[in-house]
Amino acid sequence: MRSSTPNYFSLCLLATLGFLLVVSPSLHAQSEESAPAQTDAAGYWVANEHELKIQMFELGIAGHFKLGSWTEVRLHVQSEEFMDPQSKVSIIALDSDGVPTEILAPYPKHVGDNSFYRIPVKIGRRDSNLKIKFTTQQEGVEKTSIREVPVSQLAKPVAASNRLFLQIGPDIGLAEALNRYASDLSDSTTFASLNNLSQLPNQWFQLEGVDHIVWSANDPAQISAMQPEQLAAIEKWLKLGGKMTLSVGDQSAELIGSDKPLAPFCPGTFREVQQLRSTTELEALINTVAHVDRPVEKPLPIAVVQDPSGIILVQEGSRQASTPLWIRSANGFGMVEFFAFDLSAKPIADWPGRDPLLKLLLDGISDRLDESKVSMQSGSSVAHFGYTDIAGQLRLALDQFPGVRSVSFFLIGAIIIVYLALIGPGDYFFLRKVGLRMEWTWVTFPAVILLASVGIWSLATWWKGTSLKMNHVEVVDIDLQSQLVRSTTWFHLFSPQSRRYEVDLQPVSVPSSNWNQLVSWQGLAGSGLGGMSARQSISTLPTPYDIDFQQTNETTQASLQELPIQIWSSKTLMGRGWGSLNETEYEPLSERESQLVEGLLINPTDMELTDCYLFHGRWAYFVAKLPANGSARIVPGQSAQNTEKVLKRRRVQESTDGGELWDRQSTDVQRIMEITMFHSAAGGRSYSSLTNRFQSYVDLSSHIAGDRAVLVGKVKNPPSKVQVDGQPVDDAQAQSWSYVRIIYPVQKRSPSEIAQR
Repeated sequence: MRSSTPNYFSLCLLATLGFLLVVSPSLHAQSEESAPAQTDAAGYWVANEHELKIQMFELGIAGHFKLGSWTEVRLHVQSEEFMDPQSKVSIIALDSDGVPTEILAPYPKHVGDNSFYRIPVKIGRRDSNLKIKFTTQQEGVEKTSIREVPVSQLAKPVAASNRLFLQIGPDIGLAEALNRYASDLSDSTTFASLNNLSQLPNQWFQLEGVDHIVWSANDPAQISAMQPEQLAAIEKWLKLGGKMTLSVGDQSAELIGSDKPLAPFCPGTFREVQQLRSTTELEALINTVAHVDRPVEKPLPIAVVQDPSGIILVQEGSRQASTPLWIRSANGFGMVEFFAFDLSAKPIADWPGRDPLLKLLLDGISDRLDESKVSMQSGSSVAHFGYTDIAGQLRLALDQFPGVRSVSFFLIGAIIIVYLALIGPGDYFFLRKVGLRMEWTWVTFPAVILLASVGIWSLATWWKGTSLKMNHVEVVDIDLQSQLVRSTTWFHLFSPQSRRYEVDLQPVSVPSSNWNQLVSWQGLAGSGLGGMSARQSISTLPTPYDIDFQQTNETTQASLQELPIQIWSSKTLMGRGWGSLNETEYEPLSERESQLVEGLLINPTDMELTDCYLFHGRWAYFVAKLPANGSARIVPGQSAQNTEKVLKRRRVQESTDGGELWDRQSTDVQRIMEITMFHSAAGGRSYSSLTNRFQSYVDLSSHIAGDRAVLVGKVKNPPSKVQVDGQPVDDAQAQSWSYVRIIYPVQKRSPSEIAQR
């Protein structure tokens, strides 16, 4: 008789075998998953018909990129198949609406059987994936490989409403100063330190997401390691609206001297390196008793700059023989904060006054909020409106199309109730009233449904229209000194049907012969509904549309191909253009006492400017008309108004003492643009309770505070035409608002007056 007592040894053996059978495959799978990570890039293969090996896959700059701005993908692939010029590599990324976009990679650089790609990309979703698509075709057989990578594995996304500062060279302590002084920027600014120079792009627009470059430049070897294309990209980025803090030191002769790499960033002509022993003015600037502690035999080396432009914030020496130490200067449409000494090296690095000095720098670039003024504004929270940046308010305004009516939920509910009443009791009482048998409901019931459907469709068509509609805003900026032109265009398309479009921008009256143009989607900054930082994905369209780049040695053009727009919905788009100004002669304006100016205003365009204002310092001058290719003169004694008053109260009676309160729900495009173009001069966040960080390059307030004057005027017709499917949008179905701004140099009365300001 067999015993019923369990055999514990057998049970343990079986349990051990079961554990090994269950756990071993998972361990094996984990080892297979971890092994490729050592030899291949991040992500996973959706398909790999080419058996590719990705040696490198990088996104952004210094491990960061900004949502809604152009950046760069760097891809290093090992494969002989992609030596063929017919092979294609493209990047697929989601736009701000969650719709996939596809960008074809430019021709790569080949080294042996390795291909190195640099691909422009614009990402609209924080929680999204990038797809890299590899395609070859040989003897009629197409092979496709697709690798998918979460963007968070490649780089850290920076919100469009935040700022990205790029540190090049040694740290100057700006991040620490930011946190120490609890600036408004501290919780909305990301510092990224560039440790690998190969991550610098060679196209300026791929730096679009960088708000400020902090460059401690005192190492000629580091600058020599940069490619000429990278330096040219930084220079172009700066001139087209970037902002930079540049600190130099005892190696200045090799960096900012004549024909040296950083000479274009210097606000003047470098003369020599001087050993400065007295820094009393620098110490007095921050009102500190802490001296720059340095041995007598080691004075502070500084770069001596002759004929500086801009505002000298601190200088040492007498007015007759002064040496500027900190200069704030316009460079094209951008701004440079130039320090003639090295902020990252001793003795300044050990000076207790460095942090207060950096605080002054931060105060100049911060948009901190004055709560006492905000309390006057209507509404309790900007989040209530779905946006925190003034670009969001412009987006809301441009989404209002004439002839397109919004349908309220109350009306929809009423239609549903009436419809149910008709097909239910209405049908019954109708048959009873006319004396028909109830079997006739098989006729009346579908008839009511058909008539209701036709009526609802007709009503919807009447509400929404049957024509393609467009709202279009364009600002063309001209800088006479650098002879540069740029344009910023926002346009919304409303489609009466679900279809795909080809969209492009063509210059009409832009005063440049070598015009470059990028057309792409425009995102909403923030985490509200439809915002780029929101987690939800709206679109279900699987087929991407193309952002088609056409690049030559002279120009760069990008248009949209197969852009999908759903029936009775709109798409938010934008364009950025740039080029050299057609040859134009001009004379600087002259500044008299109290920042008043006089001189000849020229118009280098074929467009007549009307309702113009010239802004310089705290004064604004009204100019009724500036003829096409003509001129007007600002004369001594011409009536000048206060700049802030003009910007805040342009349509308020002069007898009103207080300023006009900013309406964050307003859809007045003209008024929104007035503040967008000079946001800081109007009071910034203290006035509008909105930031201007997403597209801060549009704001030229910093220029009118220095040795520049900015004239802004309206033009009747847009300088560029939006083309849809190769044809311009019907003028009867389009609204447009167009502006031209011209930046004039201003000649100061004397160097001593510059020092006093």
